[in-house]
Amino acid sequence: MINFKRIMLIVSAAVTVYVAAAVSSEMFYVPEDVRSTFKSRYGDQADKRLAGLLSLMNEIASADEETKIIEVNKFFNQVEYRSDALVWGKSDYWASRLEFIGKGMGDCEDYAVAKFLTLIQLGVPQEKLFLTYVKAIGYAEVAHMVVSYYPQKGAVPLVLDNYNKQILPATKRNDLVPVYSFTANDLYIQKQQGLGKRVNPSSSKNLQKLKEIDLEIYKR
Repeated sequence: MINFKRIMLIVSAAVTVYVAAAVSSEMFYVPEDVRSTFKSRYGDQADKRLAGLLSLMNEIASADEETKIIEVNKFFNQVEYRSDALVWGKSDYWASRLEFIGKGMGDCEDYAVAKFLTLIQLGVPQEKLFLTYVKAIGYAEVAHMVVSYYPQKGAVPLVLDNYNKQILPATKRNDLVPVYSFTANDLYIQKQQGLGKRVNPSSSKNLQKLKEIDLEIYKR
């Protein structure tokens, strides 16, 4: 006689093992205690946004660079734009990714830093990515930050922006005047089509701000 109860127990155990294996195989994650604090602080909708980001990162971890650039830019551009004064009550505040997603709103630095850190975690080489300060002509906030992505060395960079959500070459963005660009290690006075002149990184307080932002999202 078939023991249905035993079969169900075996199937149930197999499903449990399978689910556990699937969860543990996810490359990007937020520790449980951090996730719990995040959810209690920002609520269920914010937790869904975080789950969406983790799902996206795990989904495109093995994708080509173009896909990563497009999808990460699209994901963060869904967040509402709001000034630091409205969100944080400060004239200038660099939110971490969890704060940005938690609030569901932020300003240009928050978009740019979130895209920059996420793309680096997804394996896009750091030498291809820069945070670039620009003058945004025709916008309410003239001082603006975007991500510049160089597909190849010496190429015209592509601009990842939250004002114009379409990814375009810098030469097609006549509304943006580059001022300077930097990573955690470098600082350049920007030219229109290139990296520009390298200058002393210690001259920028923004480098310290970037280094102070914890990744918060971990990679196994």
